[in-house]
Amino acid sequence: MNVVVPVTASSLPLAGVNVLSGTVAHRLWSHPMFSILGKPVYFSSDILMLLLSAGLMLVIFPTMAHRLKKHPVPTGFRNFFEAVLVFLQRDTFEPMLGKWASVFTPYLWTAFFFILFADLFGMLPVDELVTLFNAAFGTHIPAFWGDATGNLTVTATLAVCTFVTVHVSGLSAFIRHARNRHQPHAQEHGHGHHAATVAEGPRRMWPVAAVVGVSNYFKHLVPPGVPWVIWPLIFVLELLGMFVKPLALCMRLFAVMMSGPLVVAVLVSITFALGGALARTTAAIPVIFSGTAFEALHLLEAFLQAYIFTLLSAAYIAEAVSLEH
Repeated sequence: MNVVVPVTASSLPLAGVNVLSGTVAHRLWSHPMFSILGKPVYFSSDILMLLLSAGLMLVIFPTMAHRLKKHPVPTGFRNFFEAVLVFLQRDTFEPMLGKWASVFTPYLWTAFFFILFADLFGMLPVDELVTLFNAAFGTHIPAFWGDATGNLTVTATLAVCTFVTVHVSGLSAFIRHARNRHQPHAQEHGHGHHAATVAEGPRRMWPVAAVVGVSNYFKHLVPPGVPWVIWPLIFVLELLGMFVKPLALCMRLFAVMMSGPLVVAVLVSITFALGGALARTTAAIPVIFSGTAFEALHLLEAFLQAYIFTLLSAAYIAEAVSLEH
């Protein structure tokens, strides 16, 4: 969405800025890095944003872990990051995952901060600053910044990571449970009382355990107590839900992070669409204040969407590894 105004770029350098350019991947190198199924993959602005997010995480968290050994009491930015880490682990992951929390917390922590840093990088007005620099010094620096989480391909890849984690973990849990046969055993106590315990029977062979585990995993998709008449219908719906859940993760993150640049584009377009300097100036005042307020809200959304993504991922994992059904 380009903002077109009847003025020259030299008089208003920002008038020609494409406020949605950050949501489109820009090729930063003309030659493809590699090919997937015959389609070339180029080094783009989205890949740059993802590398910056990953690089920032590799700088912050190993440094925190190293300083934690020497100085157990957190100071400075460590207070913020450790407060977030502890909140996610104790108040979100452990209540949902129980004994599995220690297994999946590293992945969920990584997903949270990776999405958060990518969101925050995408909010920086680097393209606008580059436009001003080009207008002031006559350079031709191309657009190289972007909002990675505003790209559907990126959010779909994150959703696929959660999808694989959920179902590989669920299948592994059910196969391990099927390999260890648990049989009820009555143990006699004093005064003729008997207590029911669980004794471990002979282990199944891995091929047999795999078949039984996979069968039980898909069987547990249907809640217990469903009448057999509608059981096939519920099973099909739950099977479709396996693919709808990651699709919801993908579309939610993409739509929310795309909404920020889209709203700003609409507001700016309304301003420049008016005729006359007085009308534009009058309309620009509320647009500036409302745009600033919306960007502040968008900053909150960056944290909120990272939290929602990891919260739902934890819920899906907890449901997959649950053996109660």
